[in-house]
Amino acid sequence: MMPTALRSGEERSVPGAGLGPRLQAALLLVEDNAALRQMLSWELGDLGYQVRAAGGCAEARQLIERQPVCCALIDIRLPDGDGRELSAELADRVPGLEIVLMSGAHDLQPDPGLAPHVRVFLRKPVNLQRIHQLFGATGAHPRQCVSNGLRVP
Repeated sequence: MMPTALRSGEERSVPGAGLGPRLQAALLLVEDNAALRQMLSWELGDLGYQVRAAGGCAEARQLIERQPVCCALIDIRLPDGDGRELSAELADRVPGLEIVLMSGAHDLQPDPGLAPHVRVFLRKPVNLQRIHQLFGATGAHPRQCVSNGLRVP
C-alpha cells in the first residue's frame, strides 16, 4: 500500500532513511513544493522530529500559534511571502527558535551577515544529515521548546 500524501498543516512521523540518533523535537517545516514537503516530513519524522508542515507563510503562522516548536526549516521563496521575513517574525514570536533557511533558487545569494536568528542558509537539495546535526547541536527537545515566552512541559 502506498503512503498517503502529507497535506500541509498535517503532522506525522513516517519511517524514512534513518540518518542518526532520534531527537524528540517539534519542528516547523515550511515548503511550498508538496512532494518535497512530504519527503522531508517523512525523513525528519524518522529522525524523531514531530513535524508541523506548512505550504506557506500564513499556514506556518497558524501552526505555530497552535503548537510550540523548537526549530524551523523554512524555504525562502514561498507563494505568499518571503521565508526570510517569516523567519524574523517567528524568531520574535518564539524566543530561542532555531531556524535554518533553504532555497533551490540558484540566483539567490545568502545575506553576507545572516540575521542572528538564522543558523545557516542551505541550497536545495538539502542534506538531512547536515540539518539533523545543526538542530542536534542545539540539544533541542520538547522540554526546551518555548512558545510566546512560556516554557512548554
